[in-house]
Amino acid sequence: MNNSCIYFVEGKCEETLLAALKERPQKVVSGRIKVFNVITNLIPRSQLVTIQTGTTVVFVFDTDVSVTEFLKKNIELVQTYCRKTKIVFLPQVMNLEDELVRCTDINSIAKLTHSRSIKNFKRDFCAMTNCRDMLNRHQLDVSRLWTQKPPEVFCFIPSNSSLIKI
Repeated sequence: MNNSCIYFVEGKCEETLLAALKERPQKVVSGRIKVFNVITNLIPRSQLVTIQTGTTVVFVFDTDVSVTEFLKKNIELVQTYCRKTKIVFLPQVMNLEDELVRCTDINSIAKLTHSRSIKNFKRDFCAMTNCRDMLNRHQLDVSRLWTQKPPEVFCFIPSNSSLIKI
């Protein structure tokens, strides 16, 4: 693993989670985080050409939508325009909320942030200033994050989340 890494994350909540996991002591490899949904959009060529040779490109995405055309094309684009890159996949089965429930001591996502409802969870999670402390309090097991087998439509992606975990 070289020292250059870029995370393409689906939304602000994933950005908040990864920022917390990059805090010391690190749980994931440090790198830039870009909010960009690789399931619904194509990475612009102008952005691809700025990715340095040897960079690890990480795709973080939900698997609750069975559409993979853009994901496949983004993999192809990275392989075409970015030299000697490694692509790491962090599939959230089915979504971020399910991942966090599976990897902590909670049984409802609203309990993580003490939100009034599941609907308020995303707003509350993204607004947290002490996300890492909260995750630690709820015994987040990073080794279990992004390890569930995604739905069959995603069978073309390798299970390689361990490549960015510390």
